[in-house]
Amino acid sequence: MKRVLNTLYVLSQGASLKKEGEAIAVKAGGEGKLRVPIISIGSIVCFGNALISPALIGFCARSGVSISFMSTHGRFLARVESPTAGNVLLRREQY
Repeated sequence: MKRVLNTLYVLSQGASLKKEGEAIAVKAGGEGKLRVPIISIGSIVCFGNALISPALIGFCARSGVSISFMSTHGRFLARVESPTAGNVLLRREQY
């Protein structure tokens, strides 16, 4: 299956994201808002007070989906990313 690298932006304050099977479930205000398959997501950007379950963080790391945390005003706070493969010595020689 072709992987589409879309970005999921979470803007709702108090929203929660969790893993449901092979998908990401977003809840805000006590009701389910969205359910997206992980294969269609390249990254997640959370603004303000958004909760992400540890199971989803691990699932995203294994799937190569990066998670960025921003303040409510858009200032960068943190990023969770899976390990990258590559040879530093080879890149240095290529340079």
